[in-house]
Amino acid sequence: MEKEKIIRIEDVLAIIKRRRWGITISALAVFLLSVVVVLVWEPVYRSTSTILIEDQEIPREYVMATVSSYAEQRLQAINQRTMSASRLLEIIKRFDLYADKRKKLTTEEIVEIMRKKDIKFQTITADVVDPRTGRPTAATIAFTLSYEGKNPVVVQQVATVLASLYL
Repeated sequence: MEKEKIIRIEDVLAIIKRRRWGITISALAVFLLSVVVVLVWEPVYRSTSTILIEDQEIPREYVMATVSSYAEQRLQAINQRTMSASRLLEIIKRFDLYADKRKKLTTEEIVEIMRKKDIKFQTITADVVDPRTGRPTAATIAFTLSYEGKNPVVVQQVATVLASLYL
């Protein structure tokens, strides 16, 4: 039978001593690359509002079925109005957003960047019991609205304006 090889601490130290330049150069390269990435990478700030959707205060029996709609449908309609090009252009001009991109891109492209890249809209759902049927169902109970940018003060102001458009 073959003898099991036991690795002693002296063996490990000898391996490290033989490979010290490779280990040192690798560690130094990783450290320098990390420093370069940190210095070059621009910070991105995000301001987020979470808005809770409350039930209507008028009893359902007094409201016609066509008047009371689901929260998702109402949110979708409000979202379409809020994310319209005219509303977003108004915000872009008010806060002087995308000044560097306005020289190169059309207003439609800038609005599209704002919609798809910088504004995030996400609904929050929960499992609830439908009072009419008594069955469990998923319902939208809140939503979050975020805006991202390079200036923390402006990002917070834009997020506040966007959130106020939903209220």
